[in-house]
Amino acid sequence: MTGRNSRTGRGRGFVLIAVLTVLAVTPVYAHHQGRNDGPIRGVAIPAISHGEMPVVARYRSRILDLAARQPVTDPTLRRLTGFVSLQTFTCFWGLVPGGLADEQSPFNECSHAYLAGARAPLAHLTTMPGNQAAAKELEARMDREIASDPNRNVVCSNSSETFDSADVIGPDWQLAPTHVPTVLTFSACAMLIVTGLAAAGRRRLFRRTASAAS
Repeated sequence: MTGRNSRTGRGRGFVLIAVLTVLAVTPVYAHHQGRNDGPIRGVAIPAISHGEMPVVARYRSRILDLAARQPVTDPTLRRLTGFVSLQTFTCFWGLVPGGLADEQSPFNECSHAYLAGARAPLAHLTTMPGNQAAAKELEARMDREIASDPNRNVVCSNSSETFDSADVIGPDWQLAPTHVPTVLTFSACAMLIVTGLAAAGRRRLFRRTASAAS
C-alpha cells in the first residue's frame, strides 16, 4: 500500500507541476489575434475553418505518427511537428471543454493553432521525396470526411488566421471568467489538487503519529 500511495502522490505531483508549468508559460504568449499581419518568422501554417477542426482532431495522432516515422526529415517538418507539440501543450492538450466548438472559449484560438499545425505536416509530407502513399491516402480520407461534414463551412473569428510556427499562442485568459465550462473545469482541477494535497498531508501526519507512538 505504501508503494501505491507513493506512486499516487507522485502522479498528483506531476499533474500539479504540469498545470502550474502551463499556467506559467501561457501568459508569456499574448492573445495573438491579428498577429498574422506581421512577417512570418518560421513556417507559415494555413488557417483552418471552425468546421474542419473536429475532423483534423480525430486524425492528429495519426498525422504525428506518420511524421515521426518519416525516415528522412527536413527543417520544415521538424519545425511543424515541434510547433504542434508545444502548441498542444500550451492549449492544455485540447482537454478543456468548448475549445473546438465554442468561439467564446479562451481556448478556441489556440485550438485553431494546434489543429492547423497538425494538418500542416501532413500537407508537407505529401510533397516530400520518397514513398508518401500513406500520407496522401490519409490526406484524401480527411478531405472526404471534411467534404461530407455539414459543418465544414462554419467559420468563426479565428477561422481566417494564418499561424506561424515561431509564434506559440496561449489561451485568451481575458475570456476565462465569463466562460462557464472553463471556470468549472479549472475549479474541478483545483478541488482535486487541494483534496490530493490534503490527503497526502493526512497520511504524513498519520505516519508521524504512528511512528511516535511506536
